[in-house]
Amino acid sequence: MSTIFQPRSGCVLPHPCTPRPARRAGIRAGFLLAAIAAQAGGITALAEESALDPVQVTAARGAQALADTIASVTVLTRADIDASQSRDLVDLLGRQPGIEFARNGAQGAQASLFVRGTNANQVLVLLDGVPLNSALDGAANLGGVATDSIERIEIVRGNLSSLYGSEAIGGVIQVFTRAGTQPGAGALLEAGGGRTRDAAADVRVPLGGGLFSLAAGSRSQQAVSAIDAGQVPLANPDLDGNHNRNGALRWSRSGDGGSLRAWAWGNRNDTDFDDPFDRGAGIPSNRATQVEHAATYGYGLAGERVLGASRLDASAALTRDDSVNVSNVPFSYDNSQFRSRNRQFSVHDRSTLAPGIDVAGGLEHLDQYGASTSFDPSFNNVLTAFSRRVDSAWLETTGRRGSQQWQASVRRDRYSDAGSATTGQLGWGWSFAPGWKLTAQAASAFRAPSFNELYYPVYGNAALRPEHARSQELGLRWAQGGLSASASVFRNRTSDLIVGLAPTYQSTNIARAALDGSEWQAAAVLGAWHLGTSLSLDRPRDLDTGLALLRRAHVNARASAAYAQGPWGAGAEFQHSGARDDVGILSGERVSLAAYNLARCTLQRAVGSTVHLHLRVENLFNAHYRLVDGYNPLPRTVVAGMAVAL
Repeated sequence: MSTIFQPRSGCVLPHPCTPRPARRAGIRAGFLLAAIAAQAGGITALAEESALDPVQVTAARGAQALADTIASVTVLTRADIDASQSRDLVDLLGRQPGIEFARNGAQGAQASLFVRGTNANQVLVLLDGVPLNSALDGAANLGGVATDSIERIEIVRGNLSSLYGSEAIGGVIQVFTRAGTQPGAGALLEAGGGRTRDAAADVRVPLGGGLFSLAAGSRSQQAVSAIDAGQVPLANPDLDGNHNRNGALRWSRSGDGGSLRAWAWGNRNDTDFDDPFDRGAGIPSNRATQVEHAATYGYGLAGERVLGASRLDASAALTRDDSVNVSNVPFSYDNSQFRSRNRQFSVHDRSTLAPGIDVAGGLEHLDQYGASTSFDPSFNNVLTAFSRRVDSAWLETTGRRGSQQWQASVRRDRYSDAGSATTGQLGWGWSFAPGWKLTAQAASAFRAPSFNELYYPVYGNAALRPEHARSQELGLRWAQGGLSASASVFRNRTSDLIVGLAPTYQSTNIARAALDGSEWQAAAVLGAWHLGTSLSLDRPRDLDTGLALLRRAHVNARASAAYAQGPWGAGAEFQHSGARDDVGILSGERVSLAAYNLARCTLQRAVGSTVHLHLRVENLFNAHYRLVDGYNPLPRTVVAGMAVAL
C-alpha cells in the first residue's frame, strides 16, 4: 500500500503512527528584521482599493487590480472576515473555491490544507511576504491560527513557483497582519456551545507621522473528543480543549518618496489531542493525555523607496515555530520538541519601461533551520538540528497592449543540500469583448525535500532530489454590473515525487502524480442580496498506482447567500464534499470517507452606529462526518456575541 500522499506531521509510517499534533513541527513566526519592504511592495496601494476593484499584490509580486490578474485570485478583506464571523483561519480558508482541508479534531487541531488537490507541502503560505512553510515537514502549520490579528488574505490558485520558489506548486496563500487606514478602536466578546469563549480588541492611533495599530485576541473551546472512542476504544473519551492567544502590531508611514513600516505578530496555541497508542505503567491508553504547546511569533521593519519610475524594496525576515508536546505517560514518544525557522533577506525592484509595461527582478537569501528530538539517531530524545541555505534570483515582466495582456517570469533557486532548480511561467490574457476575458497559463515548479524526508532516522534519504511539476491552465471570465462568472480548467503533472513505500518506508524519488480539474464560480449582487456559488471538480491521483490522493474529494460544491438591509444582516453557506480515501486509524489500510453536507448561518443586528450583535450556527444540521478517519469534527455549535467599533 502506498502512503505517499498522506499528509504527514513527522510520522513516517501510516500505522501505528497516526497523524497528530505531537508529530507536526509547525512553522511559527519569529523575528522579522527588515530594512525596506520586499514581497509586500504594493501594500500602500491596498489602502486605496475600492470595493468594486480591489488591489492584490501576490499574483505578480506587485500591486495589481483584481480585474487585471491572469491567475485565479480570491481576496478576503477584514470586512469579509468580520461578516463571516470566522475566528479560525483554517475554517475560513476551507470555505473558499479550490481549497479543502483535513483536521484531526475540532478548533485548533492539526490541519493539512490542499489547494487544487496538491499536497499540503505543495502550497506556499506567506505571512506579510515571509514563508511560513516548515523546514521540518515542508507544510505550513495553520491549525490554531486565529483571524483576530489578520487584516486580509490573498489566495492565488495555481503554480507560482517562478515567483516564489519551492512549495508554490498548487498556489500561494498570503496572510497580512492586522493594520488600519485611520484612527479607531474595536472590541469583541462572544460565547456559546462547546464552551466557546472569544474576546478580541484592536486600536489604531496616530504616532510619529504614521499610524500605529494593535490587535489582540483570546479564544478557547472544549467541544468534542478529538478521536471517536466508539470507533477507537483505546482512545481517551474526554473532551479535548483548545486555548489560543494571538496579537499583532504594525506602524506604517508613507509619502511620495516611499514608505516605512514595522510589524509584529504572534499566535500561541495549546491543544489537547488523543493518541490511542500511548500507554505506560499504571496509565492505560484510554486515560493517557497529551497536549501540544505551540508558539508563533514575529516582528520586523520594512520600507519602500520610489526612484522615478522605479520602486526599490528590500527586506530581512525571520519566521519561527517552536512547539513542545507533553504526555502524562513517562518516557512517552509524545514527549517531544520541534523547532523551525526561516530567515530571509531580499531586495527587488519594479520599474515601468513604457506605459503599461513593467519589469521586476530580485535577489533572495533564505536560511532554514529545523530541529526535533525525533531526529536523534540514538533515540534518546536529544534535540538534533539541521540547516540549509537557499540563494535565489527572479525576473518578471507584466504588460498590456490594447486588449492583450501578458505576464512572464523565471526564477533560479540554489540549495546547499538539494541542488538547484529553474522554473518559469508564461501567462496571457485577452479582453476580447466588453466584460469578457480569456486567460491561458503554463508554468513549471519544484519542491525541495523537507528535513523529515532528508534526515529522519531510518526513513530519511539525504540523496533526494526536488520534486518537479508542470502545469497548464485555461480560463474564461465574465463580469457585467453586479454579475460575474468564471470557469477554468487545469492540468498538473508532478515527477520525482517523494514517497515512502513498504517495506522500508524510506523516502525515495519514484512517484508521479496527476492533477486534472476545473473550477466554476458565479456571483451576483442584487440589491440587498449577495449570492455566490462555486464548483471544484478535481482528479488528484497517483499515476504509478492509479489510486486517488488521500483526504481529497473529487467534488466540492459551495453556495452562499448574504442579506444586508438597514441594521440587519444575515448569511447562509452550504457545502457539499464528495467521498475521499484515507488510511484507517487502526488498520493502516486504505478506507473510504463518506461524502458529507455542511451548513452554517450568521445573523447580525446593528444597535446604533457603534454596537453590533451577532449570532452564528456552525454545522447547522449537526452532520456526522469525517475529515480524517477516526477523528471527530465540530458538532453543531451556536455562538452569540457583541462587537463594538469606534
